[in-house]
Amino acid sequence: MTDGQGEFKLTNARRRGDWLSPLLLTLSLHLMFFTLLINQRLLQMAGQVRGAGEYVLHVGMDKGADDEASDEEAGAAAGTPAAQSGQPRSVNDALKETAAPVVARREAAPEPRPEAAPEQPSEQPVKDKRSLAERLAGSVDSAGGGQTGEAGGVQPGGGSHGLRGQGRHGTGLKRNGGSAQTENAVELGLQWLASVQDSDGRWDSDGFMVHYLKNPTFDDKMAEGPGGTYRDIGITGLCLLAFTGAGYTEDDRRYGRVVKGARDWLLLQQRPQDGGFGLTSGSDMYDHALASLALADLYLSNGDKALRQPVKRALLFMLSQQGPGGGWDYSQGGRKPRAEERNDLSITGWCVLALVAGREAGFDLPEDSLRLLTAFLRKATREDGEGIYADASPRSGQGGLGMTAVSNVCRRLLGEPAASPMQDRQLTRLARNAPDWSRVKDATHSSFYYWYYGSVAMLLARDEPKGQDRWREWNIGLKHALLNNQVKSGGRRGSFDPLEFWAQHGGGRLYATAINVLSLEIYYRLEPEFVKAKAAELGHLWK
Repeated sequence: MTDGQGEFKLTNARRRGDWLSPLLLTLSLHLMFFTLLINQRLLQMAGQVRGAGEYVLHVGMDKGADDEASDEEAGAAAGTPAAQSGQPRSVNDALKETAAPVVARREAAPEPRPEAAPEQPSEQPVKDKRSLAERLAGSVDSAGGGQTGEAGGVQPGGGSHGLRGQGRHGTGLKRNGGSAQTENAVELGLQWLASVQDSDGRWDSDGFMVHYLKNPTFDDKMAEGPGGTYRDIGITGLCLLAFTGAGYTEDDRRYGRVVKGARDWLLLQQRPQDGGFGLTSGSDMYDHALASLALADLYLSNGDKALRQPVKRALLFMLSQQGPGGGWDYSQGGRKPRAEERNDLSITGWCVLALVAGREAGFDLPEDSLRLLTAFLRKATREDGEGIYADASPRSGQGGLGMTAVSNVCRRLLGEPAASPMQDRQLTRLARNAPDWSRVKDATHSSFYYWYYGSVAMLLARDEPKGQDRWREWNIGLKHALLNNQVKSGGRRGSFDPLEFWAQHGGGRLYATAINVLSLEIYYRLEPEFVKAKAAELGHLWK
C-alpha cells in the first residue's frame, strides 16, 4: 500500500514536470521579448531628450497660471540661470533679476553664428565713403537678434512687451494706476474696431461707417469724420497697434483673425522695389511710419520670422527718406532739393517709434542717422521746452503741447538723460495740462494725439523727481476724460466721437478710437524699466 502510494506520487510529479518546464520556458521567452521592447522604447526616448539650452531660467512677472513664458535669455545651460552661463545678461533680465524665477520651455537654439563687432560710439559724425544704400544695408544686415541674442529672431512677448498678454495685464494695471474700468474700456474699443474692419483686413478710413449705418448719406459720413481714401494704410496700422498693444496676435482665439487680416493686408501694400508702403499715389510718410511701427510691434509680440524681412525693408526705406536736416517730411520717394527741405516733428515722431521698435528687434541703426536725428530734435525744441511742428511751411514754427510731448518722448527714447534740464522743463509743461475733455477741440493745447504722447512721457518719467505726483494727476485726468466719454450704446458703442482737430481732418471715429485705446493701454503696453534702460544705451548721442 505504501509502495503504491509512493509510485502514485512519483507519477504525479513526473506529470507536473512534463507541463511545468514548457510553461517556464514560455514565460522566460515572453519576459525576454518584453524586456527588448522596453529597452528599444527607452532608446527611442533617449534620442528625444532635450539638449542643453532647451530649458532656460527666465524671469516672470506675476503671470497667470495659463500665461506663456517670456523674456528668455539664450546661452544658459539647462535649468541654469543665464547669469551663471558665462554669457552677458540682456537688459531685460538684468532689470528683472529680483522677480521670481520660472523655468520656461523653449525650442532648441540654432548653431551660433558670428556677429559683427559692435560699432564704437564716437563724438564726431561717422565718415563713410559708401553710398547711403550700402551703408544702411550693411548696418541692418549686421543686426543680431534683439532680446535673445539669437541671430535672425526675437523672443516674443519680452522686453518692452513684458506686461502685455493674458495673465500679465493685472501687474501693469496695479503698478501704474489702471483699473477694471480702464480694461473694460479697452475691450469695448477693440470690439468696436473689430466690428468695422473690412473683410480684406483693412480699416476703410472713409467708408467704415457702412458697418453700422444703413445707406449713410454724405452728411452722415461727414458726421463720423471720414479720412481720405489714401489714409487706409496709416489708419490700418494705428488700429492694428491697438490690438497688439493689448497683447493680441494672430494666434489668439478672440482677435486672431482681426490681427491676421490687418497684417496680411499691410504686407500686400508694401512695394517690392523699395520696401515703402503705398501702392497708389497719395500715401505719405505718415502711412509708412505707422505701417512699419505696427508690423515691428507685431514682430516683437509673436517673433514670427516671416515678418523680419518686411520690417527690415521698411526700416531701410525709412532711413533712406531721412532728410539732411535729420527729420522726415510727407513725401515718399525722391528727396526735394536741400533748399526746400522740410522737417516735420509729427511725422518724425512716428518714425522714431518705428526705429526704436526695430532697434529692440535687433536691427542696428546707423550712427550718423541717429546723430542727424538728435540734432533735428534739438533744433525742433525751443529753449523753454516747447516742440515746433516743422521748420518750413506748412505749419512752420507752430508750437503746442502736442509737439512738446512728441519732442519729449523722442528725446527720451533716443537717450536723453531723464534728469536733463530740458526733460524737466517739458514734463513741467505737460503736468500742468492733464487731459481735459472740455478742451479736446483745442488742437494746440489739448487733443487725443497729445494725450497719447503725453501718457508715454509721464509714465517713463514716473520714477523721476516729482514724477509720482505728475503721473497721478495726469492719470486722473486721462481716466476721467476717456472713461466718461466713450460711447456706451448703439452701433458706435465702444468708440470715441471725432471731436478733436486731427480726428476731424484725418481719420475720424476710427482714428479717435484707436489712439484713445492706445492711451488706455498705457498701464501695460510698455515695460518702462526696459524702455528706459534700452534708451540709456544711446546716451552718448546727447553728450
